[in-house]
Amino acid sequence: MSAFTLRFQPVSDDAQCNATEAAIREFGARISWQHTAACERTYGLVEGGGAACASAARKATRALVFDRPVIALAVYPSLPEALPALLHAVGGPGRPTGVFSCDPCAGGLIVEWDLDVTPLETVMNVLDVELERFHARRVNALLTPLPVAWWTRIAADGLRAPEITPDRVLEEQLEVQHVLG
Repeated sequence: MSAFTLRFQPVSDDAQCNATEAAIREFGARISWQHTAACERTYGLVEGGGAACASAARKATRALVFDRPVIALAVYPSLPEALPALLHAVGGPGRPTGVFSCDPCAGGLIVEWDLDVTPLETVMNVLDVELERFHARRVNALLTPLPVAWWTRIAADGLRAPEITPDRVLEEQLEVQHVLG
């Protein structure tokens, strides 16, 4: 199944969400939303529909439409002095390959990247190396809905349990069996 992410900035309203849903529904796709007022963004994960669906979403909305799923994470350092170093490390010229953007937000930064290109651990390690120079820590907030394959990959990597796969996620199996709607 194909998937892609779209981003409204600032946060979308109900009319924009409804128009987007109507445009993608014609392709048999579904969308999951996450609104984050503090970061002034709304992200949507569209699953199904393919490239034609992404093209229709571009035409129907003012959203930035990525051609793949994107993980967006807000990172808030415990010391504001660390923020410029973090922005440079994750968003500057030496940034990890899969990073699309790294923008400042109130008290932190928002980094968007492709988990298929750059693992979560890589981004977290880059952040932590910079934070350690300041003896600082971070608080993270996930801003995007994620495909179940990414959730399971993050869990499997973090727990060092490669047996965690999408086919072992109960909710996914119930949906496949049409038990959940």
